[in-house]
Amino acid sequence: MILKKLRYWISAVLFASFLCVPAKKICAEEAYEFVSRDIHEILYALSLYTGLSISADDTVSGKADFRCTGENFDESFEAFLLQSRLYVEKSENRWTVSRVRIQKNNDLYSLDAFDVSPVQLFEKIAIATGFCVTYDSLPSVKVSLHTGFCKSEEILKRITGLCMGFSLEKEQEKSFHVSRNSSAQAQGAGNGKALFALNDGKWFVDVQNTPLSVAVEKFFSEAGKEFCFLLSNEQKIMRASFTADDFDEALSLLCVQAGAEFVVREGVYFLKASKNKNLFAQAGKKWRKQELKFLKNTDCISLLSKRFPEIECMSVSDGSFLFLCDDEELGAVKDFVSEIDSKNHSRIVNLKYIRTEDFMAHLPPFLEKSSISDTGHGDSFFFTGSDAAYERLIEELAVLDRPVSRVRYDLLIMQYQSTKDTEWNPRFKAGRVKLGDMNDGAVQLGSVLNLNLDVVGAFGLHFAGELQTAISESRAKVFADTTLNGVSGKPINFQNTNTYRYRDNNLDPETGEPIYSGVTKEIISGLKLEVTGTVTGDGMITSRITASVSRQGTDLSTTTGNPPPTSEKVITTEVRAKSGEPVVLSGLVQEEANENVSRIPLISRIPLIGRLFKAEEKSAEKTELVIYLLPSAEIFGAEKKDEQRKAGLKKRLSEAAENAVKKLSENGAKK
Repeated sequence: MILKKLRYWISAVLFASFLCVPAKKICAEEAYEFVSRDIHEILYALSLYTGLSISADDTVSGKADFRCTGENFDESFEAFLLQSRLYVEKSENRWTVSRVRIQKNNDLYSLDAFDVSPVQLFEKIAIATGFCVTYDSLPSVKVSLHTGFCKSEEILKRITGLCMGFSLEKEQEKSFHVSRNSSAQAQGAGNGKALFALNDGKWFVDVQNTPLSVAVEKFFSEAGKEFCFLLSNEQKIMRASFTADDFDEALSLLCVQAGAEFVVREGVYFLKASKNKNLFAQAGKKWRKQELKFLKNTDCISLLSKRFPEIECMSVSDGSFLFLCDDEELGAVKDFVSEIDSKNHSRIVNLKYIRTEDFMAHLPPFLEKSSISDTGHGDSFFFTGSDAAYERLIEELAVLDRPVSRVRYDLLIMQYQSTKDTEWNPRFKAGRVKLGDMNDGAVQLGSVLNLNLDVVGAFGLHFAGELQTAISESRAKVFADTTLNGVSGKPINFQNTNTYRYRDNNLDPETGEPIYSGVTKEIISGLKLEVTGTVTGDGMITSRITASVSRQGTDLSTTTGNPPPTSEKVITTEVRAKSGEPVVLSGLVQEEANENVSRIPLISRIPLIGRLFKAEEKSAEKTELVIYLLPSAEIFGAEKKDEQRKAGLKKRLSEAAENAVKKLSENGAKK
């Protein structure tokens, strides 16, 4: 007991001391921690925290870690900058973070930079000093530099010294140009080397730690060929030592290592960045030249790219074209070009089932629209091409020019009604149960057998009996019974609607009288059905069905100025079924409440006694439309004969079932 009281008092004292802590100190102990986050995101979050505008220039990139605790934010931020090798320039309302810091003392400047490209260093020092600095294509490597206070020209020389093979030239008083050193182009820079030797028709190549531009310039100088260097960010060739059979093979191997490729046009080699992500995929491939006799080079390249999409081609001004492939692909490309590059003939191609416009809208990949011309009859066209292309076209038409599949839907729409009555009537009626009322179980299929839809064959004898009973007792009636025919893939529409037209009007706010605008509007109510059936290759039918039923209310336009109200129920579904397999859609329910009162005048208004002289009847009518669809597809050839045989057998079985039902009905009537 004593320990419990002591514990209670200690907790109370600690809680009271916590309440005495100033709120400012608690807030100051908030911690901010970023682990492996983008530096720009960290600076943005700190800008929101401090209320200052903190931003980074174009030299800042990468991710960093930052953790700030305690009250001294400046110390934590300085530690973050030191750790991330960054600098900050502070003004009254703006802090700029950079990897470059330039300071000025009289006429002297100091430069501190971490992991910055030489281009960015030249730009920063030019802006700070006001000098005009131009340069050739500089390497994209990252460098670091700390100069201390010195003259601005000395800083430019030190930046140039970080670029292998470049020198600084003073053009005017405050204008400098950084140019590539010619001696470095020939021999490389630093410990790099580039050796090329031709021996017995083969090229020996030995390159180490040399930029691609330097190696290429020496290689072309040794071979006596012309080239154009189109790469903006070149890469170094770290190590390459091999023997190639010819100049193109050696150049291709060098380009692969540096992420480049070349194209030869009119004797000039154009070096550009490689489009292939897998740089070694072009190893061993060569650019070949192909002469053409009849085809245009652009048309041939178009056909070739569709047949061989992995082969790169380029047209030449003399009518030929260049293509890049290896020795294994060369034979297949040559054979294909010889097939299509032959004397063209114009022929008339007649179509049996499809139309010309449909064929031209969905041309096979090997055909061009320029080779097809419509005759104007709609069922034929002119084809201009080689014999090989014509034979291939005929083969494709044997598959494409086939009759369009047709779909038939046997449609039955039943309207089921159920009414709940609440009746107060002072009259009473009593009757006697007749003999046989409890045992009358005979099934009669009268009107059901006359329906267009084969209910017995599709749903069975039990369903047909229940449907006939519902029709006989007026609980159901046939809303629609028809057959819908259509083409595969095209929509089929069926509707049974009423159109109500009314004049648009508004009520006068002063007099309350309707003011007609002279515009007549329509409200369409009833049943709408849209079916799109598509026959697939396996004989299945995919049906996209949209059914809607709407009902119009009482006309209120003449009293309130508003159009009649309407209610609508919509069903949208997609079903895939076999041919002859029924589909049922339900759920299109409409409800309506009615009230009818009949009374004797005057006497029926007497309290209590008046209820004996009036009759009240309330009814809630529920109507549901159920849609029965029996899809079937038209089948051709031997399959059609087999389907007809099955249909005949099915019909005979249905007739046998009908005869059995009639006999049962006759026997029940005799008993």
